Amino acid sequence: MTMTSDIEENSEPVTFLVEGTVVTMDAERRVISNGAVAVVGDRIAEIGDAAEMRIRHPGARRIGGDRRYVIPGLIDCHNHVGQVLCRESVAEDFPNIYRIYIPAEAIQSQDDIRISAQVAFAQLMRAGVTTMTETTCTVSHEEPILETAMETGIRIAMARGMWDRESRLAGNYEQITEKSWYSDDPKILADDLAYTKEFFAKWFEKGEGRVRPWVHNLGVPSCSDERFLATDELAAEWGTGVMTHINRDREEIELSVSLFGHRPIEHLASIGALTERLVAIHAMLTTDREIQLMAEAGAGVAHAPVVCTDIMSAVTRVPMMRAMGVTVGLGADTVINDVLKLMRIAYIMHNQAAMPLFDPYGFSMSDAFEMGTIDAAKLLKWDSEIGSLEVGKAADITVIDANNVRLSPSTNPVATLVRYGVGTDAESVLVAGELTVHEGELVTIDEAALLLEAEELGARVMSQMVPRRYVELGTNVNVL
Repeated sequence: MTMTSDIEENSEPVTFLVEGTVVTMDAERRVISNGAVAVVGDRIAEIGDAAEMRIRHPGARRIGGDRRYVIPGLIDCHNHVGQVLCRESVAEDFPNIYRIYIPAEAIQSQDDIRISAQVAFAQLMRAGVTTMTETTCTVSHEEPILETAMETGIRIAMARGMWDRESRLAGNYEQITEKSWYSDDPKILADDLAYTKEFFAKWFEKGEGRVRPWVHNLGVPSCSDERFLATDELAAEWGTGVMTHINRDREEIELSVSLFGHRPIEHLASIGALTERLVAIHAMLTTDREIQLMAEAGAGVAHAPVVCTDIMSAVTRVPMMRAMGVTVGLGADTVINDVLKLMRIAYIMHNQAAMPLFDPYGFSMSDAFEMGTIDAAKLLKWDSEIGSLEVGKAADITVIDANNVRLSPSTNPVATLVRYGVGTDAESVLVAGELTVHEGELVTIDEAALLLEAEELGARVMSQMVPRRYVELGTNVNVL
């Protein structure tokens, strides 16, 4: 059955016919063999049989074709583009977040961050990603990142914010003479809330539908109760939400318990800040009680599977969260900017965790694919526009080249992509009906020129970050 929209019926010209096996990810999870998606402007106007649609739209530009999978544009639910060029400096060195990642971001100028953003966006778009989520820790980087996103064409959920709390955890060996403490600064909060309101108003308009401002609250150790409540109210006004790094490490939980008598997610629930607008980033060390609280509140999780091992914390209990009704999306967190790879890593990781229970169905390949498409869109409160191929939605579409024995033949494209797909299989990518990648080449970024700039900046960042390591870089590697 062919589905059409008022756009197509009003005789506006179809700009693209995107052809192949169409994996819609709609409510029925339809897969259409020899199908096509018709694009009019920035919208999906029609989905149906490719041969029939070619006859109706002979002037449309055709992309895709035989042995191609046409899938929704992939969605990255968590990233830090300012950290993309320091990824080797944290390899097999622990701990690394506050010692390397954040300092590497902080030393970059506004010109530097434009280069880092282009690198991250190029990596993501080349891997079929049409929407990414940014949670920079540096306020001066927010505008350059968004301006670069507009130039390159990627869709972006931009979570911004400033902390207003200073805190200190007294460790085990300090408890004889010290106690944990915190101090909040109402002036910082007031100033940042005023700026955030201006930021939202500016970018909801300037972003032309491709930018969604969110709030970034770094975490309970860094953000006051008043900030969590005020930003939740602001997000409610604009229809977005609040992202916060939470239940990520033992020290954070110890601080929360010592100061408030609750674990971090329990604390947010106790003050009324655990709502359907909260996206918990990582949430690795989350208990049954907290999962229940999140499910009851409608809160979601941005899950970065590679980071579970990168920071040596724990494996987020994604199957339990999904079973309880918590929406979970996949995040690259700049470690691997390839959502297809993340799907496979998540599939293996969560099935390995379930092995002692002999449960082969606790986390499926379809679950993994949903977390990078429609569930990711739901998490970002953008599912009316993106996450599935449906008439009337934004034309965010990825074409996967399956003209090889790794991805073809296949009777189950979703299973094939999760098991065997990689980002470099993305052949063409449209965001809001505009090509950002075609025939494996970036359209909106001069990759050769960018590589020269990235190598220079990357060398500078690495020269400052490598001395901060505990373990000498390359100790266990022989480079010939």
